[in-house]
Amino acid sequence: MNFAAAATLLAAMLSGTALPLRAAESPDTFNQDTESNAKEFAASIERFNARDPQSPDTLNARLSYAVLLAKIEGGDCQTRLDSAQNQLDLARANPALGVVLPSGQARLSDAEYQVHSARAACSGSEPRDAELRNAELHAALESAQRAVALYRDAFDAVSMVAMQFNCGVVYHDLGDTDAAVSALQAAIAMDREYGYADDAEDNYSQLLQWSGQEADPDQVTARMQDFPERSATLAFDWFSSDAGVRFESDYTQVEDGAALNVHSTRDAQRRVRKGLGSWKVSFEPAAAHLDLANPPLKEPAPGLATSLAGMLLQFHDFELAPNGEFDSSADGFKFGSRVRADVKALTRDLAARGTPATQLMRSIAKALSAQLSPAVIENLVAEDYNFETGTWIGATLDQGVWYNMTASLSLPVEPQVFVKHEIEFAYTRPIPCTDDSKETACIELVLHATPDPAILNKLLGMLARSARLPRQQLLQLQAHTDMRLIVDPVNLVAYRRDMRRYSYWSTGAADPNHSLIESEKTSMVSGRLSRTEGS
Repeated sequence: MNFAAAATLLAAMLSGTALPLRAAESPDTFNQDTESNAKEFAASIERFNARDPQSPDTLNARLSYAVLLAKIEGGDCQTRLDSAQNQLDLARANPALGVVLPSGQARLSDAEYQVHSARAACSGSEPRDAELRNAELHAALESAQRAVALYRDAFDAVSMVAMQFNCGVVYHDLGDTDAAVSALQAAIAMDREYGYADDAEDNYSQLLQWSGQEADPDQVTARMQDFPERSATLAFDWFSSDAGVRFESDYTQVEDGAALNVHSTRDAQRRVRKGLGSWKVSFEPAAAHLDLANPPLKEPAPGLATSLAGMLLQFHDFELAPNGEFDSSADGFKFGSRVRADVKALTRDLAARGTPATQLMRSIAKALSAQLSPAVIENLVAEDYNFETGTWIGATLDQGVWYNMTASLSLPVEPQVFVKHEIEFAYTRPIPCTDDSKETACIELVLHATPDPAILNKLLGMLARSARLPRQQLLQLQAHTDMRLIVDPVNLVAYRRDMRRYSYWSTGAADPNHSLIESEKTSMVSGRLSRTEGS
């Protein structure tokens, strides 16, 4: 059973089905306190690795096991940490790490910090050991600093702040008090930006100690008096406007151990006009641009064609009710004609550059035919608008509080299929609306969405039976979506939407490397809005 056939069958089975899904749980389901649980971890890694070395289960287990080994106390620490380093080396060498795992590279750097710190603590008392300890602490510092940047890029502010604190700890262990205090002050600044009051109290107490002052509770309280307490009420108050927008996509695929990367961009002019009893949003898109350095010579896996089809399907006109609720997509016939013209233009462009793309364009056309139906387009356009605007109308959010909701979202491997997800979201911080603005007039919202593995496994079991697969051939599908929004709460104009979607799809074939691993990072960025007459 190949990926294309399985995806088609899965789409047919799921079409029109609304499934109650729960939020994702941590993959680290082991008790991490004892040596016996370390043995459980090791055995699990062997099982996962035998099934597929590139699966999220395998990579999650390797990273978590390395951290566990770094934190266990007693015994032969050097041998234990050599084993931890081996797990990190295997994870780093795996091309799937940064593709299939959200925060995969950040977690690797985090784990490297843990291992280097543990090696520093494991060093002896001989003069040469002091040199080794110093080298390990510097390596730990580099890993922690790298993790700060990677967690920020992965929309994980909690882990980012924790790693910034760890930078201070390493500086302190190196005896550089000034640098330790500076790093801790940077962590406190992050606490204040993101509203982490409890963490700030702990960090202020630590700062007093490192500064040679008494960590008196009254001293901490005095420093917390001006700690910001923020909330935002989001109201729909659009106005007629024009703006330039850019859609950008980075798609990465790992199949049978080989990686494929595609970058695409498209610009458009967006017009928002208030009509009689409705808002009308229309686009004038420029030509799509596709960077395809290593085009597939055979028929590509469905994900690549789906991603590129999604790029061509951007900038669909739509209408809203006066209160901002999504009404309908507009001019579907005109849009379909434009998309077909775009496909022809893209084919000519690739041919002019000498890129062999016959198979690819055939696959894109097939993906487009599945998504261009009026019902599918309507749902996809509504999904994008509701994420950016419609969902938040009238919401009041306290900073740093994680809220929950359920929504029917498109599935990464089959965007014409909508499955209910549980979503957790938060107002994370105030932020400038655009890169060239200094005023923090907008807010950042971060969302995480994951379909329920139990429900997906049930569906995959049905799929396997429909395809008459052997019982030992187990289909697997895992998916995760992260999103960051930058919106003006005063009028609910969205200036940026960053989305990261990760998926792992395995047909359970005898070859352990026979899996399809995909990630897609997209951004929709708006320039400053120009008010038009009558707004």
